Amino acid sequence: WEVFYARSAVVTAAKAYRVQAIDQVFFDLDDLSGFEDECRFGRQLGYDGKMVIHPRQVTPAQRIFAPSADEIKQAQRILAAYAEQQAAGVGAFALDGRMVDMPVVRAAENVVARAKAAGLVNG
Repeated sequence: WEVFYARSAVVTAAKAYRVQAIDQVFFDLDDLSGFEDECRFGRQLGYDGKMVIHPRQVTPAQRIFAPSADEIKQAQRILAAYAEQQAAGVGAFALDGRMVDMPVVRAAENVVARAKAAGLVNG
């Protein structure tokens, strides 16, 4: 928690400049569970990935930072609905009772792009 403010500030600045936020190194190579917890916390903060210093950290980091199947499915639904609404000349719209506007569309595009980069979807 002693570096929480700094970690949050990094994410905020990265998002403002539309660049990836990569979380700090986890040095205890014998604590894989702690590494995974740290990855999950970093993802919750908004980080896009984690610096790794050992090969055994790569797979858990990739798994945790990759979009889930549910996230991918929802992002694809948002993008399909957005395409339909754009064709009809509509700007912001509701999907499942929630407003969809450009920040939501961009976030969905980001999820799909990350999924493609991770080999989780074709295209």
